Amino acid sequence: MNVKKLFDNKVVQIGVTAFLVIAAGILFSFIIYNIGVIFGFIKNILNIMMPLIYGLVLAYIMHPIVNLFENKVFNKIEKEKTKRNLSILCTFVIIIGLLVALISIIIPQLLTSIQSLLVNVPDYLKDLESAITGWLSNNKELSADILEKYNEISKSLMNAINTVISPLTQSALDKVRSGVFGFLTFIFNFAIGAVFAVYILANTKNFGAGIRKTLYSFFDIKHVDAFIDEVKHVNHVFCQFMIGKICDSFGFVFTCTLLFLLICKYPYALLIATLVGLTDLIPYFGPYIGTIPSALLICMISPVKAITFVLFIVVLQQIDGNFVTPAIQRQATGLPSFWVLFAITLFGGLFGLVGLLIAVPCFTIIYELVIDLVNQRLKNKKLPVETEAYTLDKIVKPSKKQKD
Repeated sequence: MNVKKLFDNKVVQIGVTAFLVIAAGILFSFIIYNIGVIFGFIKNILNIMMPLIYGLVLAYIMHPIVNLFENKVFNKIEKEKTKRNLSILCTFVIIIGLLVALISIIIPQLLTSIQSLLVNVPDYLKDLESAITGWLSNNKELSADILEKYNEISKSLMNAINTVISPLTQSALDKVRSGVFGFLTFIFNFAIGAVFAVYILANTKNFGAGIRKTLYSFFDIKHVDAFIDEVKHVNHVFCQFMIGKICDSFGFVFTCTLLFLLICKYPYALLIATLVGLTDLIPYFGPYIGTIPSALLICMISPVKAITFVLFIVVLQQIDGNFVTPAIQRQATGLPSFWVLFAITLFGGLFGLVGLLIAVPCFTIIYELVIDLVNQRLKNKKLPVETEAYTLDKIVKPSKKQKD
């Protein structure tokens, strides 16, 4: 029997369609009912691939530094391999030196500040409670009901704080012990990842040539070249944004905040400055995320210092937003404010803190790709690309230039 005639039969077509729909439904149901198993399988694969992922991330971060050494420091060396290897070695020495300084100097101070804070918070709250109670007692015009309600709320708050703080201080050692295995696993994966990073950096040109060769063999050359140009543009936008933001947050915001806190003799200066600097990496909302808990912490010790700190942060953010950031990041992302808010909400909900950090650059890339695609399709239809041409009270007509 002729297969083509068989499939031309309407009954057969309906049967095949029904079979495909039922099969798709069964597959979808299987995925839904086994979603935990599927995610567990993906998680296991990611855990196995973690050293390679660390290697790729390290190579990506180190690549600009290696190129800087190769083109500026060792540019007089004729042998390309020697020049590349020396650049990789110097980059690793710098990164290891920074990590050693971080582990030996900054982290112990942060841990000391956190430990001191956990121990002293109940005392700070008691002092604050005594001050407020004294103020309420001296103001006779306040009714007894308000004072009674305040005492109830204050006792509940103190009990809640003690319930949370006491287990934290008592079980800190147990949590450290339970996390030792995870830390050792991370160190092992990171060390293997560093080996991968060295190999990737030493053979960057070969990897690039291999990828281009493979793409040329499967796709049209013109499309491959356009894709590679787009990837280069994406990489440029992402790198410029992240480098500029890191320089701004730690080179300016962190340094100015730390100097202010040290000069004015604020407690927990390094801890607060680190919190403000880290949260400043998050666009728009970051400064407020770091300032609010910092101000509350300072308020427990001195309300006047807390107000002064908030005023300092407001002035600092004005200077940073209007002068420093534009000077560091000369090329703005061009992303409208609505899409900035949308990107931060979406990426933050999906990926947490990391999502907040990468939301704006990643969504800027998506936004530009969509805009380029839309404009190209409009040009193919001989329609104007200007948004103003599509208002509701206008009739869209092909532009004369595009007609010609």
